[in-house]
Amino acid sequence: MSTSDFTTTQKLVAEFFGSATLVFVLVSSGLLADGVLEASPSIGVLFIGLATAGWLFVIVQMLGPISGAHVNPAVTVALLVTGDVDMKTARQYIPVQFVGGLVGVGLAGLTFVSTIGWEVFAISAVERPASTWLAEFFGTVLLVSAVVSLIRQESEWIGLAVGFTVGMGIIGTSSTAFFNPQVALARIFTSGIAGIQPFDAVMFMLASTLGGIAAGLMWRYLWPRPTPLDRTKSKPGDDTVLDELAAES
Repeated sequence: MSTSDFTTTQKLVAEFFGSATLVFVLVSSGLLADGVLEASPSIGVLFIGLATAGWLFVIVQMLGPISGAHVNPAVTVALLVTGDVDMKTARQYIPVQFVGGLVGVGLAGLTFVSTIGWEVFAISAVERPASTWLAEFFGTVLLVSAVVSLIRQESEWIGLAVGFTVGMGIIGTSSTAFFNPQVALARIFTSGIAGIQPFDAVMFMLASTLGGIAAGLMWRYLWPRPTPLDRTKSKPGDDTVLDELAAES
């Protein structure tokens, strides 16, 4: 079964659900560690890393067959550059991913109102130094590289690779591995260690988007595939291409 077996609405619902639950789990783990358990920042980051890595694995395995489980505008943009998705799909996925992230952070806050209070919905004042912007750019390049390479290999390990890449990035990079513009936007609206102040969030969004574009260009060269336009140029006797076009129509 492939994503072509599902309707556009099903794909968008999958992207919304995946984006919302990703942010929900990430922010909830931070609020639990920081606001409820009063753990140290280092333990809090470990909480976020483990929870996010595990849930990303589940998201990709669960929703990958439906929408591809991008849940990340930087990934969608990268796959647009490589020719794995078309412009129409990108225009539909990206707004849904951002809306899903905002819903996810709101739901996470609501689940902690009774234990922490309404201050969970504060605009974050957590600063992220300028040097962390480079970590976001490079980390997104690594994440997208893992995704594209394993797509090319038709691997069943994409979920594990994505979970490990982001989880290790959270505990091993200066930016604590957002690597995702919709996650950066959503985390403006939470208190505690998972938050990020608005200006730095904008820079993270820019850095990760540029990282996605750079990775897309690199993999378009390293391991190219026919673009959507090229796929329409079938060769004589190429039944595979003709079957694909019939399925897409």
